[in-house]
Amino acid sequence: MPETRHFVLPDRRQIAYGIYGEQNSSSTVLYFHGCPSSHHEAFLLSEAGRRNGLRIIAPSRPGSGGSTFHENRALLDYPNDILALADYLKVAAFGIIAVSGGAPYAFACRKQIPEARLKGIGIVAGMYPVSSLGTAGMKLPSRLMLRAATWFPSIVGWAIDKQLGAVARDDDEKKMEEILVADMQHDSTSQNDKLAWEAASPEIRRAVVTSIREGVRYGGRGPAWEMKLFGTYWGFGLDEVRPNGKDQLVLWHGDMDANVPLAMAEKAAGQLGPDAKLKIIKGQGHGTLTFHLADEITATMKEMLSKS
Repeated sequence: MPETRHFVLPDRRQIAYGIYGEQNSSSTVLYFHGCPSSHHEAFLLSEAGRRNGLRIIAPSRPGSGGSTFHENRALLDYPNDILALADYLKVAAFGIIAVSGGAPYAFACRKQIPEARLKGIGIVAGMYPVSSLGTAGMKLPSRLMLRAATWFPSIVGWAIDKQLGAVARDDDEKKMEEILVADMQHDSTSQNDKLAWEAASPEIRRAVVTSIREGVRYGGRGPAWEMKLFGTYWGFGLDEVRPNGKDQLVLWHGDMDANVPLAMAEKAAGQLGPDAKLKIIKGQGHGTLTFHLADEITATMKEMLSKS
């Protein structure tokens, strides 16, 4: 996998990031990973990015993957980090691919970053605002975690570190994979997700395990604070980040997703207006949608950038 790079922000916080796909392409997207996860997750799109001529820059968010934790941050603080990184890498204009828990940050960027720079967004199995859309149909552990993190993020952070952080710091990588495989055996995981994991190449499986290991290796504070942000008012509504054209926002969502139910994505698409394109993927769940649709996602984003 590509090396981890580092950038120091003006306030001395560090961003860890990786570059994937076609590294010399002028067509650039920022990849926003899920939660808990890290920039290594973008490896899932790397080969497809090369095939479609797309450079993928993936930062780890504060508290994960080697990026410095940001005390008491809000969702709307994150666009400043992204602009600083883009300026450092001399990226004048870019798109965003956001997966699962990366979606709220993509919408925050849409709210704060001018269209002259942010040309389009692709959301994959995205998390949407539960404060306005609710959690009906979401699997119980996810609902409980969001609710608990809203009020007790420090306790949730401790629990994440105890359950996953200690395993992530263990030299035996197989321990984390065993936890992930065991979690997939739950009834709420779609059969296609299970089959896709079993059929995935060793490189893809290792990237998934590494992304989660690095997401919690540094403790649970970062992921827990993200869950708090997900479960409370984001600081803006989806009606404030509507696209101004039909080629600016695509939402991919599996109809078997139990982490973020399809009904939630459908409600979100309604609030995002008629120019938001919701693509429902039959028989697909949450965790494997990214590499299942890797070529479609990267080709769509390349086309989106070329039209802008």
